[in-house]
Amino acid sequence: MQDTLYKTTIAFAGMLQAMCLVRELAQTGKINDSAFEASIYSIFQTDPDTLEDIFGGITGIKLGLENLIHLFSPNAKMTRPLMHYTLSLLHLQKKISRSPKILQTLIQRINQIQKQVDYFHLTHPTVITNLAEAYLTAINPFKFRIIIWGSQRALSVTSNMDKIRALLLAGIRSAVLWRQMGGSRWQLLFSRGQIKAIAEKILIEIEQNQIK
Repeated sequence: MQDTLYKTTIAFAGMLQAMCLVRELAQTGKINDSAFEASIYSIFQTDPDTLEDIFGGITGIKLGLENLIHLFSPNAKMTRPLMHYTLSLLHLQKKISRSPKILQTLIQRINQIQKQVDYFHLTHPTVITNLAEAYLTAINPFKFRIIIWGSQRALSVTSNMDKIRALLLAGIRSAVLWRQMGGSRWQLLFSRGQIKAIAEKILIEIEQNQIK
């Protein structure tokens, strides 16, 4: 049980990180570059040696862990939009997973974009634009959409919207991982304290290693 909770905590932090970056970008037009890179990196990791390697190491989801702890704190404020984004993401991921044709098309698109990553770099505008288009292609058959709240000024910038859609794709990748590791909504209702404690422990280890 504890091992399952550890794995689902990592995956859930990956989802939260992507959604936190979406929220920040939509509201301010700014983004945490290292967290953004780790989230985009996760999209292309199909055969990692360890769970943490999906994010380039456990430090890759530090932002997600911090927000997980805040989200599951008794006196948390301003978390409703973040939880809404995350639950919407899980709903969308389930729809995609139940459509083999769409899923296969999405995998093929990501494999093609991987070649661009090798030629350019991970967060090159061409890569991000193509990830955004892959996301739109995947959700196009569904009526369901994740509504993003933010500043009209930030959302009117094309490059910001591309990053948001690429991050939603990264969030879907973490949602797949979360389900693969045994994640369920029951955990989010009844195991919050345990998940929060695991996230706090991981975060302490990250900070201790950074000090060293």
